[in-house]
Amino acid sequence: MIGCLVIIAVAIPLIVWYVISKCKKYDLKELFLKTSISLLFVVLAVVATLVSGKFTLLNGLVILGLVFGLVGDILLDLKYVDIERTKGYSYGGFIVFGIGHILFITALIATYYQKGGIWFIVLPILVAIALAFVTILMEKPLKLKYGEYKLISFLYAICLFGTCAFSLFLAIQNNFSIVSLNLFLIGALLFAASDLVLSGTFFGEGKERPIDFALNYATYYGAQFLIAFLLLLA
Repeated sequence: MIGCLVIIAVAIPLIVWYVISKCKKYDLKELFLKTSISLLFVVLAVVATLVSGKFTLLNGLVILGLVFGLVGDILLDLKYVDIERTKGYSYGGFIVFGIGHILFITALIATYYQKGGIWFIVLPILVAIALAFVTILMEKPLKLKYGEYKLISFLYAICLFGTCAFSLFLAIQNNFSIVSLNLFLIGALLFAASDLVLSGTFFGEGKERPIDFALNYATYYGAQFLIAFLLLLA
């Protein structure tokens, strides 16, 4: 437990440092700093697994999902450094993060689904698709411009909201009695909140203010570190 808390304690000031630095400029130093922070949530997941003394399918899939998150972080920030390949890095980021969410969803179903409740599988899928459609339909009201990223944004939104929906419906199926699942739900919601803010900075105008960066990274890293930490309790 102490080791996990130390990792989180180290990460917090680094996140603050990163946000402040990104508000001023962006170069390889900031990319290295962000990579270091993201590496810490992977390390936290590994340490939490070792401390718990258990290595289940949940642990393996969550750790792998976090690794994909680390890779996604690198790809999305490389577009600020290597601007000639922005499109490729952006698509890569969407795909890698999408795979990460699919791994999370798989972990949720394999670990928490109670056989016989097929609607707890069907409904989350329907909700995720519906919310993805809503996300795309809100493009103009929110003054966003998805452009050529509309399809990949839609597909990614299904994966993102799938994590939220499955963690919610499976928590309901288990009567919110499983602490690790409840934490997964909170983490998934934080992840969604982060991406909603991020969509404004990616596809909107005038939404690259310090407060936008702060909200984005506070919710994003809150999600990733919480999902990593829950392995201690699973």
